[in-house]
Amino acid sequence: MSRAKTLSAVLALYAGDEAVKKYMMHHLKDGEEKPVLGGKAVLHRLENPGAAMGIGKEHQKLLNISVGAMLGVLSIRLFQAEKKGSKAEKAALSLLLAGGLGNLTDRVCQGHVDDYIRIPCRQEKLSRIVFNLADVFIAVGTGLTVISALKNTTDCK
Repeated sequence: MSRAKTLSAVLALYAGDEAVKKYMMHHLKDGEEKPVLGGKAVLHRLENPGAAMGIGKEHQKLLNISVGAMLGVLSIRLFQAEKKGSKAEKAALSLLLAGGLGNLTDRVCQGHVDDYIRIPCRQEKLSRIVFNLADVFIAVGTGLTVISALKNTTDCK
């Protein structure tokens, strides 16, 4: 994949995340809930000043600097992977970069990240987790990174 295509993919994912967040901000009040998919998911707007589950909300400036630095490293690695990286690695890095950039933009511009999806389940603690599309990108990107690393480890034997 060329550098232009890679950058376009990251920007498209980022723009999609931002568009969904803006839509949710205009159609849900903070704390409001709307069941969807027959109750299998709930739209629940939550303003999260920290990272996952509010971690780091007391140190938002340090969190933003750390995330920004990490995104810089991911950007460099993504462009290095263009020449030698696998498709899974490029996809993983693109997802991680788009998701991280989406949440960082919100935190810097608004002072919080807008989360809006909750999956009800029997485990009360899990049922309280509210996330957004950028978080999904980060989770899938992390999973692809692990799978890619495991595959590369077994290829070395």
